[in-house]
Amino acid sequence: MKKFFTASLALIGAIVFGQFTTPNTGQTYTIDQLDALTDVINFDESSQKYILSENLTISETDSFVANTDFVLAIADGKLITIAGTINVNAPNLVHFTSTDPGTVYFNGLRLEDGSTGNFNNFKMTYGGGIRVLGENFFMDNSEVSYQNSGISSGAAINFSRGNPTIQNSRFEQNITPAVASGANQSVALTYINNYLSHNNLSNSNRPQINMGPSGNDAITTISGNTIIGDRTMTRVGGVSVSSMLGVNNEFLIENNIIKDNRYGITTTGGNTKGNIINNQIIDNNTEPVPANGGSGINIYLAQNREGYVINILQNEIKGNLWGITSIGDGAFINLGNAEDGGYNVFENNGNEGVTYALYNNSPNPISAQGNCWDPILTNERVEEIIVHYNDDSTLGLVDYSNYVCLLNTSDVKLDKGLLYPNPNNGNFVFDSKIKDQYTIYNVSGKLVAKGNIEVGKNNIKTNLLKGLYVLKTSTSSFKILIK
Repeated sequence: MKKFFTASLALIGAIVFGQFTTPNTGQTYTIDQLDALTDVINFDESSQKYILSENLTISETDSFVANTDFVLAIADGKLITIAGTINVNAPNLVHFTSTDPGTVYFNGLRLEDGSTGNFNNFKMTYGGGIRVLGENFFMDNSEVSYQNSGISSGAAINFSRGNPTIQNSRFEQNITPAVASGANQSVALTYINNYLSHNNLSNSNRPQINMGPSGNDAITTISGNTIIGDRTMTRVGGVSVSSMLGVNNEFLIENNIIKDNRYGITTTGGNTKGNIINNQIIDNNTEPVPANGGSGINIYLAQNREGYVINILQNEIKGNLWGITSIGDGAFINLGNAEDGGYNVFENNGNEGVTYALYNNSPNPISAQGNCWDPILTNERVEEIIVHYNDDSTLGLVDYSNYVCLLNTSDVKLDKGLLYPNPNNGNFVFDSKIKDQYTIYNVSGKLVAKGNIEVGKNNIKTNLLKGLYVLKTSTSSFKILIK
C-alpha cells in the first residue's frame, strides 16, 4: 500500500512500459520516497524487503540517498541506472540483491557519464555488476559478490575513466573478474585493503584484477589487498596492469598477498613504468602448461619509452612455476643495485623438475643485486637458477652479485610485516607476526611518534601533518606518505 506523499515531492516521473525515471528536477529521493512515488518499488511486509519490479533511472539532476538500512530485491533482468547521484551511507548495511538469489540475477547498476557514485556500508549480490562510465566513484566497507555477466561484462565493477577509489571491501565468487578497465581507457584506480577470493568463475583468460593503463600523470595503486584464487580455475591470474595500445601507464603494487592463481602479477604492452614492492606472491601455479604462464611476476613489454623502468623490490616469490619472467625489447626492470639491494626472496619456483628464479627472456641487462635466490647461496647455485646471457648470448646479462639472505627465507616476510594503506591520512594498519615496537621519524630524523605492536593487525592512528615519514620496527623500515 502506497504511503501519502507530500505535494512538494509528488512529482510525476516518466513511466514507460512499467519503467520509472525520476523527473529531473534536482530532487533528492530516499527509498521510502521512491516507494511512495512509483509502483515499480513496493515494500513487502512479509520479507521486510523493498521490491523493484521494473527498471529504475535516477535522472541527471536528481539524487538517490540511502541513509537507512534496507534490502532492495530487484527482479530478474532489471536495471538501475544512475545519471545523477547515488549516495549510500547507511549506519549498517544497504543490500541490493535479486528477488530469488542464486536462481535469477538482476541486470546490475549502471552509472552514466557525468554521474556520481558514493558507496559506504553497501552490499550487492546476484546482479550483473556495476558499470561505471563516469569519473566520480568511491566505495568503502562494501561487498560486490556473486555477480553474473550483465550490464558489466568486463568485471564485477568495470570502469571507463577517471580516478576511482575502492577500499576495505570484499569481492567473492563473481563470474567475471573483480575489477577491470579497458586496455585503451585511462583509469587510475586506487584499490587498497580489499579481500578477493574465487573471482572469474567463468575461467576465462583474465585475472581477478584486470586494469588497463593509468593515463598521463596518474598512478594505479593496488595496495594491501588479499587476492586468493580458485585452484580449479586454471586460466585466472592475480593482477594485471597493462597498456595494450601504448597509452601511458604507471602503477604501484605493494603489500599484497597474491596466492593460488594462474600467475601473480603481470604487465604487458608498452609506455609502462612502476613499482612492485613488498608483496607475498605464493603458489601461483594453477596453469597446467608451464609454457603458457605461471610466473610470480611477468613483465612482457614489446617496446617502452626511455627511462620507463619497473622496480621489483622486497617481495617474497615462492612456489610459482617461474619466479620472475622478463620478456620483450621494452622490458627494463630493476631488482636492486649496489647502493640499494633488491631484498627479494625467491624459493621453490620451478616446473618439470627445474628451478627458475629469474628468466631474462629479453635483450636488456638486469641489475639484480642484494637478493636471496635460494637457501643454498653459491655462485654455482644462483647461476643455475637464473636464465640470461650466460645461457644464451642473445639475452641480457643479469648482475646477481651481493646476494644475501638476511633471515631464513620462511621468516623474512613474516618478520617484516605489512603496512597499508600507503599513502594514507595518518591512520593505517600494521599487520605483524611478532610482538614489537614502532617509531616514526620525519624527514629531518626527529622522532614524532612511537608505540607498541601486537601480533596481528594493529590500527595505528596518528595526528601527523601531511608529508613523508619513516616507520621503523626491530626488523623493518617503511616510508609513509601522509596526504
